[in-house]
Amino acid sequence: MLETRRSLPEDVTYLAPRLREADLRELQAAGAAGAEQSLRDGITLSKECISIVNDDDKAVAMFGVCPSPDSDVGYIWLLGSDEIKSNKTRFLRRSKQWIETFHQEFPVLTNYVDQRNTVHLMWLRWLGFKFLRTVNAPGPGNLPFYEFVRIRNV
Repeated sequence: MLETRRSLPEDVTYLAPRLREADLRELQAAGAAGAEQSLRDGITLSKECISIVNDDDKAVAMFGVCPSPDSDVGYIWLLGSDEIKSNKTRFLRRSKQWIETFHQEFPVLTNYVDQRNTVHLMWLRWLGFKFLRTVNAPGPGNLPFYEFVRIRNV
């Protein structure tokens, strides 16, 4: 059964070589330094960084929200392994709870997602995010990404 807890540095070491191929492609297209550095940045830059862990307390995914210069806006992100599928229903329910938690501090949650990352696109739609526009990523190939947003209901 998957559980969530605050991320630890050892989660980065365990998860980085296990990231889904689609997540690795997205990082590359975005011009990121790589899986391990991106996860380390997630811990360092996020207001809250959460790991989804399996029964052995090993990270199968990490996610969080990074503050933007605008105090009302947070950049939400998730990177995961294929093992996240082991309990999809629990993951989806918990995702909704965490989105609501993040919205308590950030009325606007936003970021960009690789158009090829269909799993992330479905997850974001399910969570109620809206896709605003297409932009070209700064990484190799200038591949298309969607800008997405979710605004807290008031």
